[in-house]
Amino acid sequence: MDEFKSAYLRLCREYNVEPHDALMKQLKIIPTSPRKGKQSLKLSSVSLSPKTCTVLGKVLATDHTFTEIKLADCMLNEDAVKSLAYGLAENVVCKRLDLKGNNVRGTGTEALARMLRHNKSLTSLCLEWNAMGMIDNSFGTFCEALAVNTTLKELDLRNNQISHDGAQELASALKRNTTLQAIDLRWNNVGIIGGRALLEALRRNKTIYKLSLAGNNIPTDVLQSIDTALGHNEDRQLMSNDYYQRTHMLSSELRTLKEEKMMQMSELMGKIDEQEDFMRKTTRSSSHKIGQLQSALEERKAAFESLKAKLSMVESELALEQQKSHDLEGLVARMKQDQSELSSRHQSDLRQEREDRASVESRLLRELSEANDRNVQLEAKEDELSRKCKQQQDQIYDLKEQLTHAQADIKLKGAQYEEKFNNEKQKNKEILQEMESLKTREIAKLQQDFDDTEKQLRERINKLERQRLELEEEVSKLKSQAAADRIKAEEELATVKHKIRSDEEQRQKQLEDRMRILQQSKDELQSHSNHQQALISELQGKNSSMVLELETHKRRIDAQNTELSGKNNEMMAEVGKVKLEVKQKMAQLETERQAQNELKEEIGRLKRQISEQTGKHRELIHDKEREIESLQEKVREKDKELIRMREEDAQRSSMLQSAIMTYVARSPHK
Repeated sequence: MDEFKSAYLRLCREYNVEPHDALMKQLKIIPTSPRKGKQSLKLSSVSLSPKTCTVLGKVLATDHTFTEIKLADCMLNEDAVKSLAYGLAENVVCKRLDLKGNNVRGTGTEALARMLRHNKSLTSLCLEWNAMGMIDNSFGTFCEALAVNTTLKELDLRNNQISHDGAQELASALKRNTTLQAIDLRWNNVGIIGGRALLEALRRNKTIYKLSLAGNNIPTDVLQSIDTALGHNEDRQLMSNDYYQRTHMLSSELRTLKEEKMMQMSELMGKIDEQEDFMRKTTRSSSHKIGQLQSALEERKAAFESLKAKLSMVESELALEQQKSHDLEGLVARMKQDQSELSSRHQSDLRQEREDRASVESRLLRELSEANDRNVQLEAKEDELSRKCKQQQDQIYDLKEQLTHAQADIKLKGAQYEEKFNNEKQKNKEILQEMESLKTREIAKLQQDFDDTEKQLRERINKLERQRLELEEEVSKLKSQAAADRIKAEEELATVKHKIRSDEEQRQKQLEDRMRILQQSKDELQSHSNHQQALISELQGKNSSMVLELETHKRRIDAQNTELSGKNNEMMAEVGKVKLEVKQKMAQLETERQAQNELKEEIGRLKRQISEQTGKHRELIHDKEREIESLQEKVREKDKELIRMREEDAQRSSMLQSAIMTYVARSPHK
């Protein structure tokens, strides 16, 4: 309201027009009205000048306040009507307009025609007590505008001096108008021609259900026909209103059903999104588990590499042992050289003894008995040494048998573990094939991921198998090398023992020869007996040193045997560690298989949930479609009823027309 008042005052200043007192009073009164939102501008019986109407028309063109404007008995001239009509043509709020008793005619009528062409909000127009029908051309223009108007529902044309020509133009306009519902044409000059034209228009127009024609010199039969046509229109209007309400109700129900379906669809889509999120989480968890498995496999690979390093260390230790055996061979060679030197010295001593045998013969005879006793003791010692050698050989044979048994056990256990590993591998392959078949039927993306992971696992398993085979081959090679080293050491021991025995036999033969020579040359030896005793004492010291050296060699051989047994124990411990690692790997594979089974069960459960939800959604959709079909069937039935009622109306109207025609045909004869 303040905007209207400020705009009105501003335009009055621009056009140098004094604000109208009655209009200002009306604007002051309006805010106190309780009906805010449906304001009415009441200026009836107020004389308005053309300039005031010009300003008022400008303001009403942009007004959004007044829905009803009353300008009855304002003594408006044609210019004032034109200004108001031009302003109202652009108004989008006003619903009702009252221009009663303003002597509207000529250019004013044409201005109102322009207003009806352009205005899209006016529903009621009161033009009572004007002179619009005095000029046929201007009224024809008004009728043409009325024909194209799509919002006006009520039109009051009482006391407008409308002739039968104007009534015909109005009838032709009504044939094209589809929104007008009530027309008041009382106290005009329509006559019988205009009445018949209106009756003909009502046969075409089905929306007018109220037409007042009192005081127009129209025969009663025409009036009755018009009343019956109006009755039919009214019935049709009621039916159409009922049909519109029902269709509106059905459309609203359909909208609600669609909204419910959209809500259900949105809920279902939300559930599907949640399930997809859950599937993504499961895939992420499975990928995380696969990464853990990969890290575990890498740890196993590192363990195998450490085993390789240990094997390399064992090989280096074996190389050291071989170096020690080479050193022992060097010692044996040096002992042989010492023995050869001793034999050469002995021969030189014998030559000296031959030279001095005459002097020491008597002493040697005494010492022969002692030498024989010592020979007996040496033979006893030799027997003890031979027994000890036999015992050591027996121990070596026992160790060989234990090694062969251990190797056989290792081979058997290795074969058993290989069979178990192959069985588990076959089981894993079957499980992976089942998972692949399930994944190919259900989820293509997951299939690719699991195929890739399966290929990687297979490649890693093959790599591990190849590494295991290589390690087994290396272990077997090491075992064979150790056995060969042992055999070589035993052979060397046997050769050393044989050499020692041969040397001792040679010494015995030499002693026998010496005794024979001594018996033959007793006289020569008696002179050198003192010197021979010294030599014998030296030989005894040398023999004791040789015995000590033999004992040290035996201790070294025992130490090497203990070291070999320790290496065997370490090798057995490494084999046990490998077995434990294989068992742990099998347990990890079993846990992976269980995790894969759990994933399969989870995928099956999700599939069942999705199938159940899709089934429920399909049932809901089928129910809604059945409801829609039933509603459509009801709508078709109502359409059929309307068509039948229209046909009945057409039959009734044709019967009424025929009755009227017969009546009209008979009336002149009377």
